[in-house]
Amino acid sequence: MKKFINRNYFWSSIFIEQLLQFDIKHVCISPGSRNTPLTLAFANNNKFKKYIHVDERSSGFFALGIAKKTNKPVVLVTTSGTAVAELYPAIIEAYNQRIPLIICTADRPAYLRNTGANQTINQDNIYKNHIRYFCDFGLPSLSTSKLKSFSNKIVKGIVIGSELNNGPIHFNFPFKKPLEPEIFSDEINYRVADFFKQFI
Repeated sequence: MKKFINRNYFWSSIFIEQLLQFDIKHVCISPGSRNTPLTLAFANNNKFKKYIHVDERSSGFFALGIAKKTNKPVVLVTTSGTAVAELYPAIIEAYNQRIPLIICTADRPAYLRNTGANQTINQDNIYKNHIRYFCDFGLPSLSTSKLKSFSNKIVKGIVIGSELNNGPIHFNFPFKKPLEPEIFSDEINYRVADFFKQFI
């Protein structure tokens, strides 16, 4: 039996389920275009406390405050480009104070980066001097090996940033269109979803 999905939204939903395994419940979102899959995946999950901030710099410091108060990692979601840079001041403080933040930046596919527009800057390890872990997941894939690798990288990052060496970690999510979950990109067998259940 098969079903239709949007693979960007599918990956975003998988990511969110992994966060819940670590009892991570707070997310600060700065909505944009490229981060639509992540934004809507969080919006459609009622297990998270969601905070919407138009200004990314404000969102970063708001998340920092929650993480200080709860002693739990807080997720930050932003779109691509200069929005990513706006988070840096809060990330520096989190790094120096050993406060766990999970930075989730949406991005374009590699072939659309560095084209001269503000939204196409190179985000690869942009915070490298002030994070505990970085991972660019690459474009979403529905192969079982890629799904397993995706899951393992998420877990590795969270463990490093919140258990082994407290501080901010950075996950970069390249997405290509279509970004909206109601626009399907793939038809998959239910065995793919069943396969993934063993990793969450």
